[in-house]
Amino acid sequence: MNTFATFIVTHEKMAICLQKAVEKILGAQKNLFPYTNLEDSIPALSKKIIKNIGDINPKHIVFFIDLAGGSCWNLANMIKKQYNNVTIIAGVNMPMLISYFTNLNEIPFNELIIKVIEDASRGIIRVEGAE
Repeated sequence: MNTFATFIVTHEKMAICLQKAVEKILGAQKNLFPYTNLEDSIPALSKKIIKNIGDINPKHIVFFIDLAGGSCWNLANMIKKQYNNVTIIAGVNMPMLISYFTNLNEIPFNELIIKVIEDASRGIIRVEGAE
């Protein structure tokens, strides 16, 4: 079984809410860390995340970010420069996280990431009203 460190990093309290929702559906998840830029600076968040990584020494580090190009994205990319086993996925949503945690130790890592992104897209639907 591969060791994963999974970070949800978002603006405001979105990361904490996503973690709670995932764990309400799937139960507690090992090595899942939600971080928000609401109260901590980017350097402070970086230190916390690097400590988590050091404590676990994971084979894979996965960041789920709310917005590509934002401060959380920049933080994840700064950390990616320090580790060669970081994957960053922007546009975090519930279908993405459910897919990730459901398939985490079931399929090879590269397939997992492809599936997670596909499932995230399938979770976006349009329903039109009657005319």
